[in-house]
Amino acid sequence: MSVTDEEKEKSINGLIAAIDKAYHNPGKLAARGFLMGLMSGLGATVGVAIVVGVLGILIRQYGCLPIVGDWLNGLGRILPGS
Repeated sequence: MSVTDEEKEKSINGLIAAIDKAYHNPGKLAARGFLMGLMSGLGATVGVAIVVGVLGILIRQYGCLPIVGDWLNGLGRILPGS
């Protein structure tokens, strides 16, 4: 099944029209960029919360919490202003 030059040109023209429609309106482009950034930040926050929660559960299960607490206390003594 071969594609003719006419079909290729029609496909390229359709792609150009779709790109022009998507990027012609700066308001829609800005809104889309804002929403993409918002969703990206929300996804990263939820992902970090899940990872930290799972790590907290694992630390609590294995009893390593005093080690972490001692490390944080030592860090608090080292940092200025504490």
